[in-house]
Amino acid sequence: MLGALVGAGVLVAVPAIAVAERVLVDHGRGPTAVHDAAYSDVTTQVHSRAASGGTDVRLMVRGLPANRSFGAHVHVAPCGTDALASGGHYQHGAAVTLAEREVWLDFTTNADGEGVGTTHIPWLIAAGTAGSVVIHANPTNTTTGAAGARLVCTTVPFGQ
Repeated sequence: MLGALVGAGVLVAVPAIAVAERVLVDHGRGPTAVHDAAYSDVTTQVHSRAASGGTDVRLMVRGLPANRSFGAHVHVAPCGTDALASGGHYQHGAAVTLAEREVWLDFTTNADGEGVGTTHIPWLIAAGTAGSVVIHANPTNTTTGAAGARLVCTTVPFGQ
């Protein structure tokens, strides 16, 4: 009987609860633009995973000075040759603190000049509202959000 069912191509229904939720993954490799020639050997990777109403963002960097802290943020536009082309920091809403409405990926490099910045934000980045990750010269000032000069920029199509 089993052989007859297999040979007949019988399909088995899968319960609706087995259907996976929608997960959106965005990637960027770069940098797309180098704004300070001293950082021309830097390489970057950005991974963003959006699911269940939240987003995880991870920045991996190589080729920076060893044992140094840097600021990094999601910006509103893709990178360009002009350091200001990526626009300002992406902000979600206005009713919370700056740290809660921006995406900060600050990190400290190891002895080999490699660093990783990660964060989880409890909201999604809407398509077309953010376009890059910029690495800045200094760690983020938690009061103002400033982090110094823009060193390198990696375009990432967030939310698409």
